[in-house]
Amino acid sequence: MLIVVALSLLAAFLWASSAVLQQRAALRAGRRGNLTLERVLPGHGLLLALVREPLWLLGWMANLGGFLVQAAALYLGSVSVVQPLIVAQLLFALPLSRVGSGGRMPHRAWWAAGAVSAGLAVLLVVRGDPPDEVHVVDAHLVAAIAVTVAVAVTVTVVSLGRPPALRAPLFGVAGGFFYALNAVLIKRTVEVLVDRGGLALVTSWYVYVLLGATLASMTLSQTAYASGPFAGAVTGMNITNPVVSYLLGVLVYGVPAPTAPDQIVGLSAAAALVIGGVVGLARVLPPLHHPAASEAPPAPEAPPAPEAPRAPEAPPAAPAQEPPRRRRAAITARRDQERRTRQDRRDPQEVV
Repeated sequence: MLIVVALSLLAAFLWASSAVLQQRAALRAGRRGNLTLERVLPGHGLLLALVREPLWLLGWMANLGGFLVQAAALYLGSVSVVQPLIVAQLLFALPLSRVGSGGRMPHRAWWAAGAVSAGLAVLLVVRGDPPDEVHVVDAHLVAAIAVTVAVAVTVTVVSLGRPPALRAPLFGVAGGFFYALNAVLIKRTVEVLVDRGGLALVTSWYVYVLLGATLASMTLSQTAYASGPFAGAVTGMNITNPVVSYLLGVLVYGVPAPTAPDQIVGLSAAAALVIGGVVGLARVLPPLHHPAASEAPPAPEAPPAPEAPRAPEAPPAAPAQEPPRRRRAAITARRDQERRTRQDRRDPQEVV
């Protein structure tokens, strides 16, 4: 049991590293894909651009490592135990996302992390040891595959025209369904490989369905990251994955469902703690912008507003006009003065 828990937590760490690296790579290559395809399935058109990003390739290597470690954990343990522990990747994703930013962990992040840890501990205690012998029911597995594909198609149709804040969690839910289905298929594939050999694995249909489901989960996760807020995408995937995994463990592998009152109460409390902690952790993840917005060229600066035309200056005030009587008197006085002046000039000549 302890080795299963350790391997599950290691897989969670590797996947948290992968998620952070792939998100940063998606932000870089956000506008290199097919714009027409991106309107329908944001992120799908980015795959060709992402393969040229070193960060994405490094994230894919971490993803592959998590896949192999998870396969070992699933072979040794139960789907209903391993997959809920994968939620712990949020405990690793938050500090990893702060690397390089210099930001400090807010206080509410510690409370959310404590809620997730407590919920996982309660789950392991009340869940008990899984049965030693379980057998997959192929008919139930085929039904699970059909339901998962139907959910993915429905989410794609419903997300058309929705705002990014809604599209990201919707695609995250669809990705969570495929991650849960992958866990069941991985466990079954490893069982066939170990028990019956490589030839039996190549001739079985499990491995080919697993390849298709892995591609679908990768595409949906990239779509969720590129559709909107990182917190919404991670929340949708990390809540859906353990819930659906537990149901698939009961329905496909025949794991006995809890029936005792104390188990039901304990599982309900564990689910409440984990869901509340996941939502809290997702909300304190550093904000990452939509690729289209982060890679778009800066908007041109608005031209300066034209200056308001100045009001025309008022013409100088005309001098105040004198009353008509005074004006006539002044004119008469001036004429008399001019006449006397002329008279004075003539008088000396007459005397001579």
